Amino acid sequence: MPLTISILSLSVQMRSAGDSVGALAGGRCQGYFGPMDPQDGQDAKAGIRDVRIRGSRLLLRALQPGEIEEEWRAMVTADPMVITELPREADFKARLRRSGHLEDGWLDLAIVLDGVSIGRIQTFVPPGRALPPGTFDVGIDLRENARNQGYGREALALLTDWLFEHAAAGAVEASTDPANVAMRTVFQKVGWMLAGPLTELGREWVMYRITRREWEAWRHQRRPPGQAR
Repeated sequence: MPLTISILSLSVQMRSAGDSVGALAGGRCQGYFGPMDPQDGQDAKAGIRDVRIRGSRLLLRALQPGEIEEEWRAMVTADPMVITELPREADFKARLRRSGHLEDGWLDLAIVLDGVSIGRIQTFVPPGRALPPGTFDVGIDLRENARNQGYGREALALLTDWLFEHAAAGAVEASTDPANVAMRTVFQKVGWMLAGPLTELGREWVMYRITRREWEAWRHQRRPPGQAR
């Protein structure tokens, strides 16, 4: 049975390692869309299938066949700010055909508004950088006409909540180009903290992250007045 969660909405953007996962709320963050290598994965809870996460406006779900082709076209024309190299087309599409399933730290989801995909969001294991158990790296991308409307922030908040609530996350993190002011602002608006600089794939990035303790405090802070705890 598909797992569907309803969560409060927000809005965001980040960077991606190896290929781009894009621009939200006016910016982008790094992600990875190369071949999945479970041997290089993390020990966080895995094996969750048919993931569906519903917010006030957005639905995060597995990509449909036609959407995979659209994502490849978006990858080919991606902003150099958020992509280090273009992945092999066959590997990229094979990865997205496994979307909707969390496996060894990898999860790909379409960002859907009113039945139409407006981008994608993912968790991934960065090449050459081991992640501590329970840590998820996130990447995200929005179509240009869907930016600056809060959808990126909402998608990031939905996935962050789901990872802590259902995937035993201890920390969630993402990196972006230092000049990507829009993405950095999104991180701040959803309670993520600046963790410091990161040198990866021959480039300089800035890393943002949120720990379980910080997320619990942030969730309490954003709860509407009078709502039961």
